[in-house]
Amino acid sequence: MDEKTSSQTQQIDELALALESARVLVVDDMALMRQMIGMCLARGGHKNIIYASDGDEALQMIADDPPDLVVLDLNMPRVSGYEVCRSLRKDPRFADLPILVQSASETPEERVEVFASGATDFVSKPINQPELLARVRMHLENRFLINSLKEFRESMNSELVMARDMQQSLLPDETVIKDIEKHNNVVIEHFYQACFELGGDLWGCWQLPDDQVGLYVLDIAGHGVGAALNTFRTHASMGRFQQARVDPALFMTELNSVLTPAFPLGQFATMFYAVINYKTGHMTYAGGGAPKPMVIGPNGVRLLDSTGIPVGIVNKPDYVNIEDKLEPNESLFCYSDVLVEAPERDGSMLGEEGLVRWVEELNQEGDRHTLISRLLKRFFDAQPAASLPDDLTAVVIHPRDLGAS
Repeated sequence: MDEKTSSQTQQIDELALALESARVLVVDDMALMRQMIGMCLARGGHKNIIYASDGDEALQMIADDPPDLVVLDLNMPRVSGYEVCRSLRKDPRFADLPILVQSASETPEERVEVFASGATDFVSKPINQPELLARVRMHLENRFLINSLKEFRESMNSELVMARDMQQSLLPDETVIKDIEKHNNVVIEHFYQACFELGGDLWGCWQLPDDQVGLYVLDIAGHGVGAALNTFRTHASMGRFQQARVDPALFMTELNSVLTPAFPLGQFATMFYAVINYKTGHMTYAGGGAPKPMVIGPNGVRLLDSTGIPVGIVNKPDYVNIEDKLEPNESLFCYSDVLVEAPERDGSMLGEEGLVRWVEELNQEGDRHTLISRLLKRFFDAQPAASLPDDLTAVVIHPRDLGAS
């Protein structure tokens, strides 16, 4: 017997045991009918049968110890079967409790009223044993399978929440960010949101020797669990090349050397990595197919060259360092490509030119230290957060003392 067949057999055995031990409540004001229904159920293998003689007693028993299924007479004194159904359906605890009502009359009008009151199904009266057992079994199987799926989903959601928290821990700690801000007299605005529970974006920064700061932004291809696993793999691999962090092209080359054989076919990461000295303004950077970062100053925006082969595709990507200089009042803005996919008011895609236009407008309208928060507000006004087609990362390093914009 192979593993799949063995698992299926085990599931069938577990379901049979659950059906046998299922707690079934029979509700009828006539003792003879209760006895007849109980005998039918017992002959069908049900061993856990309890009884109530009226609607009041049934509601109390269900509240004290909920059964797995109820066989309910409609016409009872004091509290009718209709009232029992309506009362149970008002309580969220019993929203999914199978209720089989028994009735001698099955006119269209009665069926409408029965189902409107919250009953699950009809059982004819007088009781037909094969019909009763078939309907009881069907609804119990559905209940157990649905409960099993709910438990599985809850377990998966719990694990996804744990994985999401772990992924969030890969992002720079606020203490690290504050230390970098203080040491370099800068302000770091940052935002990250995955389009699913787990995402493939990652960014980071670290303090380097000689008053230098390293900043990277990368985007793993794909979404969800697969992209998240590659994000963990990439973050762990970065720790192996700390000596190369001062040289962007070398760092990306070393990272590529371990990710190319590790990534599945078709998986890769676009990346931008810069090393900046905020005392001199000197910046060295290398790109691997990432969206073009923006340098934002009083006179507008200029784009950096982030072209290059994404990390994890070829063995010799030939990354090149590019030298640049940040003026004392210039900010560096890095982002993921979902921003350029924002819809314009006319329905067209924003694109790179549109995003530059947004940034230039917002740069003239207020304090640049809050530029990203204002940019994201405009972005989410056009595209709700719940409908993001991809992960969103936005990081900008501002000089603390900007002067006039």
